[in-house]
Amino acid sequence: MTRRPSLRLFILFAALFLWTCAARRRPRARALPDVVAEARAEGPADRMGAIALLEGWLADHPDAADAPWVMVEAGEQRRLAGDRDVARRWFRAVIDRHPDHPAREAAVLGVALLDADTDLSGNTLATLQLAREGAVPPSMNADRYRILARLGAQEGTPPGKVRAMADKAMRYAQGDPTLEARVAGDLGRLASPEGPVPEEGPSAEEAAWTRIQDALAARRFDEVIDLGHTFLQTWPDSAHAEEVRYRVRRAEAGDPVFAGRIGVMLPLSGTYAPAGKRIRQAIELAADDLGAGLSFAWYDTAADGAAPRAGVESLVLEHGCVAILGPLLKDGVMEAAETAEAIGVPLVALSQSADPTSAGPWAWRAFLPLDQQVDALLDHAVHERAWQRFAVLYPDNPYGHATAELFAAGAEARGAAVVHSIAYDPEATDYLEVARQLGQKDYTARAAEWRRIQKAAKEAGRKDLDKLTLPPIIDFDAIFIPDNWRRAPLVASSLAYEEFPVGDFKPERHAEPIPLLGLNAWNDPRIVEAGGQYLQHAIFVDAWYPESDAPGVRRFRAVYREATGREPGLVDAVSWDAARLVGTAVLAGGDDRAAVRDELAAVSIPDPAAGGSRFGEDREVARKLLVLTIEGEAIVPWVPPEEAEPAPGAPAQP
Repeated sequence: MTRRPSLRLFILFAALFLWTCAARRRPRARALPDVVAEARAEGPADRMGAIALLEGWLADHPDAADAPWVMVEAGEQRRLAGDRDVARRWFRAVIDRHPDHPAREAAVLGVALLDADTDLSGNTLATLQLAREGAVPPSMNADRYRILARLGAQEGTPPGKVRAMADKAMRYAQGDPTLEARVAGDLGRLASPEGPVPEEGPSAEEAAWTRIQDALAARRFDEVIDLGHTFLQTWPDSAHAEEVRYRVRRAEAGDPVFAGRIGVMLPLSGTYAPAGKRIRQAIELAADDLGAGLSFAWYDTAADGAAPRAGVESLVLEHGCVAILGPLLKDGVMEAAETAEAIGVPLVALSQSADPTSAGPWAWRAFLPLDQQVDALLDHAVHERAWQRFAVLYPDNPYGHATAELFAAGAEARGAAVVHSIAYDPEATDYLEVARQLGQKDYTARAAEWRRIQKAAKEAGRKDLDKLTLPPIIDFDAIFIPDNWRRAPLVASSLAYEEFPVGDFKPERHAEPIPLLGLNAWNDPRIVEAGGQYLQHAIFVDAWYPESDAPGVRRFRAVYREATGREPGLVDAVSWDAARLVGTAVLAGGDDRAAVRDELAAVSIPDPAAGGSRFGEDREVARKLLVLTIEGEAIVPWVPPEEAEPAPGAPAQP
């Protein structure tokens, strides 16, 4: 018992001696290198900028005495940016190459923090608890005390100690919005209340992306290139990776940009050259109408080696265009739109098919999409005419399938239904079998009915028994035929042959006519003669009616006829309006592509030729389509019966 105090004293003196020796061996604390201080100041707002600063310094000073401190800070900034693998390499390099350097303690803690995210082992926990606060970066202290406070709260550590660790975590996190948000979100009410919980700031990745964009806008091309390469090394799988690659390419090309220059992607050679050249003519007429200030760079999408991506790249990187019109053909529109989205140039597609606007906010469309037509037709059919049940006869090709699906979905959304949907061979010469299928003319299933019909005909003394046929079962209000003006009359005549009452044809006196419905592919004067009596009173929709009294239509027809000597069509009118919309936005946006994009959202033109004076929120031209019908020998706008004027010679209504 008498020896125990002396043993305690011996142990105490031994510990003091060892601590003193260790303190003598430990290098005196010294000020951090300037580059580390700069990186810590810059990191919270621009993590990528801090990383570039540190790693650039290390590349220039690999053997400097201060290199281990800079390596630790490079690892820490990488850790905070979420780049765990590179962070670990920097920490391990300090541990392995500089085992006696004071920076080793911080490097060991950095590795422990990386390990703690997946496995909080005994060694890792000991490192978090024992590392000296003054020897490591403040951000490491913030995260280690965050982890220790959370663990203490879970394991029943006295609340006072937990709060003390939480308070430390919050103090060390101050000044870094990302760290502040992480600590506050992880610890909740464990820390003492010191004002409101900070809002989460942008991630390091988003901050780096913003800095690249800002540098490009300021035309600091070297900075864009350096930051871009660092970004791609750090976040190769980022959602912004393709955009960053194109910002680097723009910087390498000197980012040429010319106010008023519009790139146009059209087939100017090959099979579709006639359509491309007509559109070019309408665009040039619209530019003349807007006055001076616009110029064009033309890209032939049908030329040898032409590709949508290459076209967008050429128009931006070589010609400095601030906006692009086109392409026209569906095969290239999505690739062009996605490239425009990545490179950062507003593109206004002229394609009717696909969905270019889904590429993102840089992609727009000025043509007349199918869904817009289907919606207008269904609004008329369901809301104006109260039709609820529809049959759809459609060509067995991509256009037919897409349109039939849009119609079925649109009908359902309006509380209506498609009760029959039948595809047919678009290359067939008649469609009698389709008509029989729609009329449910199954002579086996309807054998008893067929016998009654034959018996009644014999009793009536009919001589043409060979012409007898089952009547069609009509359990729908209208028939939708999404085909062109050439085939729709063939389908209608097949329906009449199978005794459907269509148009002015009635198989029997009291038959109620079944309306036939179509889209703008019906809007050709030749359909009147081709359809004869079977397409009378049919309904279809379009944005173009050349006989309209609207000022925009009259003026466009006059300008177009004077310049070309021919009558304009829908494509000409839509191209005229599209060029005026884009041209107006380009003139307002100057040499700033983002400004041109914003102007497209606000632009409005007076007196459009094809019904669209502005873009809607969906970046499609907002149009109110015309409902047209066939009456006698002409295509005319549909008007409600109570507003229609009686035809000449018709009896007065009582």
